Amino acid sequence: MPTDFHPPKRLAREYERAIKVVLAKTLPQKDPGETLDAWLRRIQELSNKVEVRQATDFLASRMVQWVNVRNARSWRAAAQQAQRGSFLHGLLRKEMQGAVGSRVRALTRENAAYISSIPRQAAIKLTDEVRKAQQAGARPETVARLMRKRFPELLKSRINLIARTETAKASTELTRARSEELGLDYYIWRTSHDVRVRDSHRKMDGVVVPWADPPAPELLVGERDEGHYHAGEIYNCRCTQIVVLTLDDIKFPARVYHNGKIEMMTRVRFKQVAINLESRSVA
Repeated sequence: MPTDFHPPKRLAREYERAIKVVLAKTLPQKDPGETLDAWLRRIQELSNKVEVRQATDFLASRMVQWVNVRNARSWRAAAQQAQRGSFLHGLLRKEMQGAVGSRVRALTRENAAYISSIPRQAAIKLTDEVRKAQQAGARPETVARLMRKRFPELLKSRINLIARTETAKASTELTRARSEELGLDYYIWRTSHDVRVRDSHRKMDGVVVPWADPPAPELLVGERDEGHYHAGEIYNCRCTQIVVLTLDDIKFPARVYHNGKIEMMTRVRFKQVAINLESRSVA
């Protein structure tokens, strides 16, 4: 049975709660008589405080370690199913010295920056909304109510987005790093198979994808380009990857992403474009 590398939902929920706790302890309250611009400037300067940097570094490190432990557990499960499981286990023991260790450290730095930017991004959005309200002739008391109501909403929305997106993204990037370290060049894109799946990702469900060539799913269905990315790497994406360990993991004929499009391939055709799979496979 293929191994699922998607992080459990509880990791995103725990990350979300932890971010809220950190920000609640450090977020400056608006002083009586303080102007909106002055308060927002204080919020935007929050990320430069030493105590905030220390808290976000610790929180980001903990999240990445949560995901890394879960991801490594999935790889160990995959190793048990592979014919050369001992080969996989041996490489996994050394991985933190190579690409995986580097990616763990990079993900930690990136997430610390994301967390500390949450108040600043919410403040920028609030400033834009307040100025639009003022230009529309809103009274001062109406603007004050807008600030009290919208800033917590904007914070919550930003926190939710980062928690969901970054746990999934971290899992995908660690899966990719381990795959590349092990010489495994392909994965099968899997959606959550429910009504919330976006059309572009539904198009990708079951498609064999090379790690070296991420697709642009929206372009495949005629939607606005969101860039090239792998399953789990874009905002609010709940898709995951089934790493291809051997050719037997693929049911032929198979849909394969190749040269910017999805091509139906036989086993023979796939072997022609994926020459590394058999020579570097773990089976």
